[in-house]
Amino acid sequence: TGGVCELVSNTLTYLSYLIGYKDLLVNLFLPLGDGHWSQGVVLDLPHLSQHASDPNDGLSIFQHYLRDVVDALSYTIDQGGKAMKRPTLQFVFLINNHSCLARALRDTMYAGDDDSQSLGLGDLVGRSALMRIEAQIERSRKGYVATWKALMSSFPAATLSPPEKLAMFCQGFDEMVRSQRSYDIFDSDVRAMLISDATEAVIPDYETFLRQNPDKSPEFARAMKYAPRDLMRKISTMLDD
Repeated sequence: TGGVCELVSNTLTYLSYLIGYKDLLVNLFLPLGDGHWSQGVVLDLPHLSQHASDPNDGLSIFQHYLRDVVDALSYTIDQGGKAMKRPTLQFVFLINNHSCLARALRDTMYAGDDDSQSLGLGDLVGRSALMRIEAQIERSRKGYVATWKALMSSFPAATLSPPEKLAMFCQGFDEMVRSQRSYDIFDSDVRAMLISDATEAVIPDYETFLRQNPDKSPEFARAMKYAPRDLMRKISTMLDD
């Protein structure tokens, strides 16, 4: 359904519990040493940090651990998306789950009062991790937009008449909107993002096609199932129950 998977929500809950015991863990992590959690384990993650900024400081080691967990979680989200065979579902899943992770970091950046006791997950992991996740969201959004753009692939076809092009678009559009209704998107910001991306992907090109094809034939009128405002209305409600 493209929803936030249990692994993501459970991991974020687990990390929030750990941070509640930060002082205890900092003292435990120092004698265990930097990177002790991955000894004997091959972790082939693209952004995995190699070491703590200060391997002789317990807090620095704890931050390294948190960064590795967040990077591993982000990587796992990517692998889950790649396993999905439907491109639209894949991009919705990636956007939804990476947005959940990004929000968890963004909402726990409390630094500014120089009190280490108030540091949240976002503060401890650092802004660079958040920026990487936000970049992944942007890449997935481009993929999501491309799936909507594909609905208009018939518009440039020289072998099809304007009514045929329009009929193909409307059929594809209806199927796309139906598929969106099965997705579990509970975050209002993510819903607004997907609706905005879909609208901007479809409406301008659709309006251009209608301007370039001022066909008044009965065939065209029958094929024209939607005016631009009708498309906008269907897109705006496509994630509703």
